[in-house]
Amino acid sequence: MARLDCDVLVVGSGPGGAMTSTLLSEAGFDVLMVEEGRHHSVDSSKSYTLEEMNQKYRNGGLTSTLGNVNVTYIEGKCVGGASEINAALYHRPLAETLETWRRDFQIDDFEVQDLMDQFETIEGELGVSTRPMGESPASQLFARGAETLGWKSREIQRFWKYSKTPEGGWRSRRQSMTETLIPRSLAAGTRLETGVRVHRIHFQGEHALYAEAERTTEDGRKQRLRIGFNKLFVCAGAVQTPLVLRRSGVTHGVGDTLQMHPMIRFAARFPEPMNDPTWGVPVHQVEQFKPAITLGCSHSSIPHVAMWMNRLVPDKVARLEEWPHLGVFYVAVAGKGMGKVRPLPVFKHPLVRHPVLPEDLNLLGEGLSRLAELVFAAGATEVYSPFEHGETITHPSAWDDLPQTLPSDQISVSTIHLFSSLPMGEDLARCTVDSHGKLHSKSNVWIQDASVLPTSPGVNPQGTILTLVRRNVQRFIDQHTG
Repeated sequence: MARLDCDVLVVGSGPGGAMTSTLLSEAGFDVLMVEEGRHHSVDSSKSYTLEEMNQKYRNGGLTSTLGNVNVTYIEGKCVGGASEINAALYHRPLAETLETWRRDFQIDDFEVQDLMDQFETIEGELGVSTRPMGESPASQLFARGAETLGWKSREIQRFWKYSKTPEGGWRSRRQSMTETLIPRSLAAGTRLETGVRVHRIHFQGEHALYAEAERTTEDGRKQRLRIGFNKLFVCAGAVQTPLVLRRSGVTHGVGDTLQMHPMIRFAARFPEPMNDPTWGVPVHQVEQFKPAITLGCSHSSIPHVAMWMNRLVPDKVARLEEWPHLGVFYVAVAGKGMGKVRPLPVFKHPLVRHPVLPEDLNLLGEGLSRLAELVFAAGATEVYSPFEHGETITHPSAWDDLPQTLPSDQISVSTIHLFSSLPMGEDLARCTVDSHGKLHSKSNVWIQDASVLPTSPGVNPQGTILTLVRRNVQRFIDQHTG
């Protein structure tokens, strides 16, 4: 068994781990960050392709919960985590959401104005902006439909950098962790080990002593690894973090409250071309029904459009030949269901069970109805039913004939947002970590990732994760430096 030693071990290199390692290294701590995946550049593969899924997704993106409705979810498995594969949309949560978290979970030092100052810092440091060259045809069409209905909508800011080319055009680049915090962390002295999967943590009483891990080399060879540390930060995400803790015997309240934003998508056809891949993912969303319901445009390559056309669509191949006229749209809701993450004997992957509650299905149904209303208002001629055996809809009134209660055995639900498996706060009945991310039951273990969000933020969570982690780690630095 090989051995590594450090003062601070950071497990995971996504937004939580990248922010943690950066701030700690810049404060002078000896930091070792380990990541199960590999270190790829942001442009090592084309977005939303099979190559990217093999490079950067856990299980190639094919992971599912078990429950009354199985939900397909994705996790990043690469340096930078999900920031390397998501749409990089940036939101601040509503001030009312933050105040509810402070009150209901008894979070200390959680004043809304202080948090807003943290958000401003994140926006400046990581490069948050709208598109200077305007919106894509799909976004313009989506905005037109919302305006026709009198619904509030807007272009969503992104972690994205834009610059002019010598010819007067624009170049753009995603500001993922491998473009921003990871280089900054390495420059400050962080040691990064890739291909390292932490299996469990060994404790002596309340004190964590070392991590037991396995390192996989580039050519596939396996090596057992023991990592000694003084302080441990687990930042592996809302599923993998509780998995590591439970395998280590830390079980009280761990992985019992996993939440998500359930999503349903459908494809629609328009008389004019609106799907221009050179613009990337459309970034317009309807704000009218947030935080409960979010409506938006999705990535709409030919495989994605085909995937969201149900099996009863006639002449599917002929329709796909006109794919510039086709787009994929989504409804996402702030789900109330709480799932569980559990390790399985022998298997390295966890069992994730998650109920999609009747109220969540009702919200999804309401959202689908509003989404269909919007795309028809924007000029759609066909909406392909999101139900497995649903007929193609050619008129807004036809939506009224669809089931009011979604048929759970005929819908495809997915999510890209997972959180709240170890909520933060001082209410010991519901909070696994304290107001700044330290495990209540352990003396030297902190959690700094999506797990600590108390409940659904109702918006894309990456900005919220970065902000809370920045706040929490700064508190740690203040307490552990002279």
